[in-house]
Amino acid sequence: MKLATRVTLAVTTITAVTLATSFFAVSLSVYRSERRELDRILLIRGQSLVERARSEHLSSVEEAFEVTPERAEPTPRFVALYGADGRALEFSGFHPAPPPLDEWPEARVPTAEGVFVDFSEGQRDMRGVVLPVGSEGRVLLYAISRATIDSEWRFLNRAASVVFLAATLLASVVASWIAKRMSRDVQAVASVARAVAEGDLAARVGPTGGATETRRLAADIDHMIDQLGALVVSQRTFVSHAAHELRSPLATIRGELQLALRRERSAAEYRTAIEQALGDVEALAAVAEELLVLARTQAKPEGARPDELVSPAEVARDTLHLVQGAATDRGVSVRLHLGEGTEERCLSGSPSELARALRNLVDNAVTRTRAGGAVDLWVTREGARVGLAVEDEGRGVPPEERGSIFEPFFRGSKDQGEAASGAGLGLTIAREIARNHGGDVSLDTSYARGARFVVWLPSVPKTSASEGSGV
Repeated sequence: MKLATRVTLAVTTITAVTLATSFFAVSLSVYRSERRELDRILLIRGQSLVERARSEHLSSVEEAFEVTPERAEPTPRFVALYGADGRALEFSGFHPAPPPLDEWPEARVPTAEGVFVDFSEGQRDMRGVVLPVGSEGRVLLYAISRATIDSEWRFLNRAASVVFLAATLLASVVASWIAKRMSRDVQAVASVARAVAEGDLAARVGPTGGATETRRLAADIDHMIDQLGALVVSQRTFVSHAAHELRSPLATIRGELQLALRRERSAAEYRTAIEQALGDVEALAAVAEELLVLARTQAKPEGARPDELVSPAEVARDTLHLVQGAATDRGVSVRLHLGEGTEERCLSGSPSELARALRNLVDNAVTRTRAGGAVDLWVTREGARVGLAVEDEGRGVPPEERGSIFEPFFRGSKDQGEAASGAGLGLTIAREIARNHGGDVSLDTSYARGARFVVWLPSVPKTSASEGSGV
């Protein structure tokens, strides 16, 4: 069923039920109010006749009329006096005779407040009250026609029915109009979603004139398409760079092997060619490994990492162990500075991944520091977070490149052509790992002696750390 049809039916049904319930309650309330007023008049007139009946015969009372509520003209009254045996002794207004008292067993012994009864007199519906007369068991029936309140009841019901039908029809028309406007906006969103699913990333919902929620939905859809478009462009760029990074070593390997097979060579020459090809294969394997690490890091769902407690100092020491060989080969010293509270197990996550993120930063710093220089690794704890800062004595990051250094495969202009510069994935992987652990990596632009990168990670409260470590 269409949304517009469902909304129209729902609103119309709710309106109809509400109106029917309200009209019935009002009509019933009015009818009961009219009948109470009629009963009050019956009781007053009946009690007056009871006083007269104790001293006079009813036959001496002439046929009379009463004025009923909401009726200008008088209406005839009907009076009957019954004996203790239930037979009519005297009556007035009834033709040919009053109804037998046995029709109302509860009226045989009425109270002073009377017993109200309904009956028919010919073609007329009557309302009466039965009152006791003296102590001999006699009772008096005083009644008048209830045609007035019955006709008002019927008129009220007819009027309510007309209003009910008109209001229900109006509600249906208004609901249909509103539902069509709503469905039009929803259909616009749906058509754009289908276009995007078919590959048209230029499709947009644009501003709509519907409800606030619909306008917000359209804006969110457009924002999502913008993000999706950026993601697709990023993916295409990533694939292009990845293909380039893999193609270059493969082309070099193929060229070296083709050159080695072009003519007969000595064993030493073959060995040299194989060693060169092996070096290119190792470079290719390193690029492939970094691509796999980045893919696993980006695809890792929330909460999938190990929930292990580790100290920041332990992560820093593991990192130093991993980079020590490369730093020694380049003649660069790596100095560790541990702040207060960094020996506590206050980091939650994967120790190996955290060490890898920090290692990428230290490797970059070592590569960009001249021989004889130093790289400083600072570990601090500031309130609810831990800082791991890596400082080098290199050339720093030019201002025009600071916005791109965390993009995959980005290498600065000063790094182009350097064999040791890598594939440009180190910073990207470091940031992804930090963000998977609830933190981030940033470049400290105020540092002037080289480059300074800081890994910020959330610190686990002491109570949680104690529980996790079994203390």
